[in-house]
Amino acid sequence: MTDTRQRTTWGTRFRFLVRAFGLTGLFATVIGAGLFASEFPSPSQWTTQTVQAAGEGTHGPFAKVAAWTLAAGVVSVAIALVVELLSGLLLITGRRTAASVSATVGTLAALALLVFVNAYSFTHHRRLDFTRDHQFTLAPELAEKLRSLRPESPTTIVVHQMHQTFGSLTDERDSYTSGAERKVTEKVKDVVDLFRELGPRFNIEVLDTEAFEYNRQLDAITKDAPALRQAIESSPENSIFFFANDRVQRLAFNEFLQLDKTASKEANSGRGNLVLLPQGVENFARRVLAVQERRPKVAVLVVHELLTTAYPEGRGRAFTMAGLKKALTTHGFDVTDVVLKKNWASAGSLEELKPAADTREESTLERLEGALATAADETAAAREQAEIFGQIRTRVEELKGRPWAERSALYARLVRGGTVTEELEPEVLASLQRQFNRADQILIDARKAQASAEAKLRDALSDERTIEGRRITDVKAKLTRVLADVDLIVIPRFTVEDATEGPDVAASLHGISKEQADVIRDFMLKGKPVLALLGPISSRTGPATDGPDPLEKLITERGIVLGNETILFDGEAAAFASRRAGEQFGGGVPTDIPPLVLVETPDGKTDIKPNPVAAAARLTARSVDQKLDLRARALRPVYVAPWVSAEPRFAAEFVQTGPDAWNEVRPFPQVRPLPDGTFGVTDIPRFEPTPLDDPRKGTLEEERRGPFPIGVAIDGPSPAHWSDDRLAPTRIAAMLVAGPQFQKLIAGALASAQSNRPKGTSSRLIVFGSGNLFSGPKLEPAQEKLLLHSANWLTGREDRMPQASQAAWQFPRVEMTEREFSLWRYGTAIGLPLVAVYLGLMVTMFRRLR
Repeated sequence: MTDTRQRTTWGTRFRFLVRAFGLTGLFATVIGAGLFASEFPSPSQWTTQTVQAAGEGTHGPFAKVAAWTLAAGVVSVAIALVVELLSGLLLITGRRTAASVSATVGTLAALALLVFVNAYSFTHHRRLDFTRDHQFTLAPELAEKLRSLRPESPTTIVVHQMHQTFGSLTDERDSYTSGAERKVTEKVKDVVDLFRELGPRFNIEVLDTEAFEYNRQLDAITKDAPALRQAIESSPENSIFFFANDRVQRLAFNEFLQLDKTASKEANSGRGNLVLLPQGVENFARRVLAVQERRPKVAVLVVHELLTTAYPEGRGRAFTMAGLKKALTTHGFDVTDVVLKKNWASAGSLEELKPAADTREESTLERLEGALATAADETAAAREQAEIFGQIRTRVEELKGRPWAERSALYARLVRGGTVTEELEPEVLASLQRQFNRADQILIDARKAQASAEAKLRDALSDERTIEGRRITDVKAKLTRVLADVDLIVIPRFTVEDATEGPDVAASLHGISKEQADVIRDFMLKGKPVLALLGPISSRTGPATDGPDPLEKLITERGIVLGNETILFDGEAAAFASRRAGEQFGGGVPTDIPPLVLVETPDGKTDIKPNPVAAAARLTARSVDQKLDLRARALRPVYVAPWVSAEPRFAAEFVQTGPDAWNEVRPFPQVRPLPDGTFGVTDIPRFEPTPLDDPRKGTLEEERRGPFPIGVAIDGPSPAHWSDDRLAPTRIAAMLVAGPQFQKLIAGALASAQSNRPKGTSSRLIVFGSGNLFSGPKLEPAQEKLLLHSANWLTGREDRMPQASQAAWQFPRVEMTEREFSLWRYGTAIGLPLVAVYLGLMVTMFRRLR
């Protein structure tokens, strides 16, 4: 057989070395470009000056290595190309190399075509979504809106991995949580790739808190974006941030793809599988479009500064709504305070309190003015006392060395009812000196307190908006102006925290004026929502006798009936018994309070939709496979009026107690004087069914066992007479509902009156029968989730609430049988190589056939 191999000469060796040199240079060029790209991420920074500065070591040793590697590689490739071109020109003149030239040209043409096709594909590629429900395909209208964004002001999308999936809900991490985090992160990056296709309109960044250079990367991303940095640092869980024009929107991973841990454990007949609930790519895209939108504003309406969202010190910790503000602001709301009453410092009775519409700063200013007046009075009294002691001190100094008779006369006036001998004079002088020193110290402390009060007042007076707000004396006009840009009103009425200890705040203190109620009514007439947290109105002697205040009348007219009783639990009966026995006279006996129950749909009713807030809370609980135990005591029953429950859109009564509870008119132990002159508990609350001949029998005021609804949500029209006084039927019906016997009085007349009543403006309303359900400096996870779901539903942000998905995502191969799994395993391990061998043999036989 003829040897067709080419002879090895110095020329062939030279060509081999040149080609090896060029190939090595090409490899060095790729490596250098990669190193350079890692040091200078933006290609616009790849300038001659940049390369020169990097080579000189200005940017550090890493950049220097990258620059020299890239430069050496480019030079090597250039030299190899020049040599190949020269050798090609020599070879092309020979006729014997025509075939080789043809093959070389073909190879170069194929290589050029490959390069061109790849370069063309970067700008003309197309993604295909093969998921069952096209979960990673944007709707055409959304994609068009995204393309309309201006490239000169790009939106920054930051994927922030904290390795915390459920925020404050739980810190537990197991195989389902870890698997869900990996899969959700993968899906999030797939969706982010959709936005990469839209070009320079978006900057995509990925932050991982466990990465080595996390802090440096965070500093680089947020260098000129303090709002973005603040949002990232305050994030409670894995999130995606959208930033543009100093505005930030946050999307939690769970709002994109939520883990259903309960379903995950139950999947495959208990064998388990990761189950995720898709929340929709549209939710992701709309958050991008909404980055410029104003955050919803929430106004908290209270009657005293102590009940606002500020974080007070000392005894105010239980009353503050600071936890509510923190939860809402973290999840995309702005919160402000409005104080509805003033003149607290000088009022001697409830009647002397004046209606107001002050901001918390204005209320603080009033308090500081009162504190300064008190400090000034104390300083004047201390000064007067110091002057008196100063005169005594002067007189004592003048009598030094004088006869004892003169000194004893002075001591006799100072030491009342006592005889002072000359031997006791040193003790008397020492006692007087202590009094002089104490008087001086009291004056010094009083002056310091006055100076501190003056400084605080001076700082408060520096806010021009606060001063301007105080000039408005028309309460109705001022409250209307304050609520003009508000999207949600929260009205907490903290009255009772623990029935075993008694009322904390009298219900009558929360009453508002008719003008203030008119503003709240007009707020609802505009279709804006209200969240009312109304504690029990019980006192030591029973429910308040002055009737509901104007706010409760508005809520009653909307179709929500507020009970006059307080709900007590069986576990509290032991605490009452202990107090009567004298074991815990001061109250505070530990009691076992059962958790509240979230109701999606009433038992036996399948024709109405689930309550959206309860459904969202249930899905949240399923994500961690545990119950969101929400416990509260001293509750007030809240019901839906008959005409509202006749045609419900969904289950309105969505939070209720368990069966081990009863409603009590007088929920507090009665402390009375005993015959021996002491005080003791003579009467404690206990369950006593209402007698058959009692007028309350058969009504909602009947004393009975639970469960009792304590949370109601409605979405419907406001009473027509709110906007037209000529429409009387709803007003008459509302008056009947407000009475204690409303069920018997409206059984017939109300149905006909409400069936054809005109419809007013539709708005949403949630009422909880607890004034302290969301109180405190920090909310528990169950409290926070119920608050957020309620606020999101009230403000129409259902896209931020977890939604049940008909097409839950699961790992498809996990559901395979053992036989199916074996077929796939052997098919990939043996079948694919056999296919490759088969195709290779077919090509070989075809070439031999030619």
